[in-house]
Parts: sequence; C-alpha cells; structure tokens
Amino acid sequence: MRRGGNSARARLRRMLKALPGARGMALWVRRTFIPHYREIHRLRRAEAEQLLQPYPTTGEDRYPEVFDELARLLKKLPCPQILSFGCSSGAEVRALRRRMPHARIVGIDLNRRMIAQARAADPAHAEDYRSAGAPEPGERFDAVLAMAVFRHGDLEFHRPETCSAILPFARFEKGLALLDQHLNSGGWLALFNQQFRFADCTLAPRYGVEPLRMAEHQALHLLYGPDDRRIAGTSVTEVLFRKQADG
Repeated sequence: MRRGGNSARARLRRMLKALPGARGMALWVRRTFIPHYREIHRLRRAEAEQLLQPYPTTGEDRYPEVFDELARLLKKLPCPQILSFGCSSGAEVRALRRRMPHARIVGIDLNRRMIAQARAADPAHAEDYRSAGAPEPGERFDAVLAMAVFRHGDLEFHRPETCSAILPFARFEKGLALLDQHLNSGGWLALFNQQFRFADCTLAPRYGVEPLRMAEHQALHLLYGPDDRRIAGTSVTEVLFRKQADG
C-alpha cells in the first residue's frame, strides 16, 4: 500500500511540475512562507555585494582535525582572538570554545536567522555572535576561519564552465583581502571547502602553508581559476596558512 501511495505522489509531483508557471509559483511560495528560504531570498536581494555562500549548511564539530590543530598552535597565547567568518548557527564557534575555553571567539554571518539560532544555542556568549559581513574596524585576530564560505550551491548544482555570473574569483580575492586586514602578523588563516585556490591569490606569497592536509574525499573538485574558468582534474587539501610577520 505504501509503495502505491509513493508512486501516486510521484505522479502528482510530475503533473504539478508540468503545469505552466508551476515552478515559479513553488519558488514564490517557498520564499514567502518558509522562513529559511525567505531569509536566503532577502540576502540575495539586500546583501548581494557581500553575500558569498547563501546556503547556511553546517554541522557539529565539522572539521575536528582543523580545530584540534588550531588549539595546539594557539595554546601559548593567554587569550587567543579568533574569528569564525560565516559562522552559520554557531557550531564552529562552540567546537572551538570546547577546545579553547580561554579564547575570545567571534562569529559573524549575514544570515539573521542563523545568528539568532547561534545566540539561542549559546546564551552565555550571545554577544559574540553578530549579524554582519565583516569584523569591526580595527578589530584584530590571531586566527580567522573561513570554512565552506567561498563557494556557492548554484555552482555545484549547475556546474557552469565559468563562475563569473554566480561567484567570480574577484569576490574570493576581495573577501580574503578583508580577512587579511583583520589577521595579526603570524596569525593563522583556516580556509577549506572553497571553489578557488588560495595559491592563485595575489596575497598568497605573504603566507606559509602549514603541513596539515585534509582527506581528498573532503575536498571540493569543482574549482575555478582567476579567469573564472573551470579547472579540471584538481582539488585543494591545504587548510591552514600562516601570515608572515611584517617587515
């Protein structure tokens, strides 16, 4: 009986999709009545110049090897200053705090619903979550994480030959330049699950690469170069980069 019901629902979905204007109507209903999609629609319209990855997918303790290594690298600092750029619902911030309870960790994200969820899940540190696209002017950090931020779900879905219409390489460079301004000399940039190579950026020569590598199956294989064209047959497993001392 269940099999027949599933089949009937599948036929109904196909019939509805075939109706003229059905897809547009479904999208309108989704972004009008479902808060999650309504906020994504707002971001696409109101924050288009700052928005990178519009979809706030995350997970608890998503990159444990990176968090463990950062805790080791920063352990001599009495109070490390850490930025979680694109913190979503705060899972990354909480994972870092479990390893470094003495650290000051700031999470920022343009998605207001995700920031509200982060504050609700972490009420003792609610003030450390901000609905913003950048840190405060002059704010400096010993480590900056931008994990699964410089990517776009539409690129992964459509896999175009050029990323220029969705997330051009110039946006990646601009975002990294912003983070670089807020990272102390000798500080650590954690960058992974992006659709661009750090080595292609103009500021890359100012950074050294830490030996930690992520597993090949964790890396994205859909990458784009400085010309916005797809790069075939490559992936990026480097994840930690150290900013060289000034001078």
